[in-house]
Amino acid sequence: MPRAGVLTGDSHGIHRLVLDVLGGTVPAYASSGCVAHSELAGLLAGRTERLDPSAPDSVFHREEHAPLPGERHPVPFLPKARLLTPAEQRVAAECFARALATGELTSGPAVATFEAALADFTGLHTTATSSGTDGLIIALRAVGVEPGDEVIIPANSFAATENAVLACGAVPVLADVEPGRHTLDPVSAGAAVTSRTKAVLPVHLYGRLADMAALRRTADAHGLRVVEDACQAIGVTGVGRHSDAAVLSFNPYKNFGLTGKAGAVLTGEGELAERVRAIAYHGFHPDRKNVKTEPWGLNAKIDNPVASVAMGLLPGLTLKNYRRAFLAERYITGLAELHAAGLLTLPSFTPDHAWHLFTVRVPGGPAERERIRTRVLEDGGVETDIYYPVLTHRQRTPLHGSLFSRSRLPHTEELHTTAFQIPLHNQLSLTEQDRVIEALHAAFRATAR
Repeated sequence: MPRAGVLTGDSHGIHRLVLDVLGGTVPAYASSGCVAHSELAGLLAGRTERLDPSAPDSVFHREEHAPLPGERHPVPFLPKARLLTPAEQRVAAECFARALATGELTSGPAVATFEAALADFTGLHTTATSSGTDGLIIALRAVGVEPGDEVIIPANSFAATENAVLACGAVPVLADVEPGRHTLDPVSAGAAVTSRTKAVLPVHLYGRLADMAALRRTADAHGLRVVEDACQAIGVTGVGRHSDAAVLSFNPYKNFGLTGKAGAVLTGEGELAERVRAIAYHGFHPDRKNVKTEPWGLNAKIDNPVASVAMGLLPGLTLKNYRRAFLAERYITGLAELHAAGLLTLPSFTPDHAWHLFTVRVPGGPAERERIRTRVLEDGGVETDIYYPVLTHRQRTPLHGSLFSRSRLPHTEELHTTAFQIPLHNQLSLTEQDRVIEALHAAFRATAR
């Protein structure tokens, strides 16, 4: 986090701060003044002990939550009723009410304010959109993707990645992921290039940065554009550095979740930012409504009330990422015995991660994975999930059959049959996490008998 002692709040800095707290020494940081750092900067200015889970008034939730409506098990995977804390709910309601009272329910001043604050956080030109999916479509169109072009993507992402390509009239082409990484393999992406390829669309799946430097080299060697699907990777160091554009999502389930769907397109190129802004709003000149500078555009800007909520919640962004990173390290430590025994493969605690999801793998294969998941649920009351249950080339539609029938993606397939996700969200308590850890240990003990 320190650059000459300044709080930057990116994933490298958050990683360093976690290690500092674990080591018992937190150096002094000066705030950069960025809104997204406000809550974390306030703690670093005088209450650093609250960053330690052992503190009585720690920033970590300690107790198990009483079951809320819709929660069937003691440790739900992603409790919808707890996406925002009660305090955050009050802030969101107040911000929405203020915007509502102005009558500015579509465009409005909060949009520009939020875009400026997010640009300050990312260091990139920012256009806030109505969703991450819309942001991907806008970014692809802005870099020149046209009907009939090919765009290289991984097969293990959420459907929005392929749908954005299809929405442009382009053709998604699948490439494999790197062994053990879940992110697009630069070598496989290079092998998928044809004369029709226009762009590469890597996904920072689960919050971990793809090998962007290598992917950029691959793209440059073939004259391709690069758009990052960073919808799960807000705050990761390097997002937007090796691409033409990057796209974030503020879906309520993300690290920085709002009260509805929203996203943003980031770019370091001023001219491209102007194209993005135009395409996001009917193709109009950003400063001259009803005057088109682009032949085509969407109605896909963030609405003023949602942007107002975003500004109200933005001060807690880097603190949320800190909590997630600390909990991720706590999982890695708590499950290290299973990892060492070769029973459960854990991610490494690396600084290139936003820890949107915590992914583990069962080397024993899909049958063993399902036995463990069943034990964890039935005996431990812990929900798990698989992101995503159907790979792109395994979807059963006529389109997918015609496009991907010959796809061979061995590393993607292997990871898909062994990986699953355990609970990691903004409101996960230490008690709940301890229960997850114990449930996994117990499940492997039970299957060993």
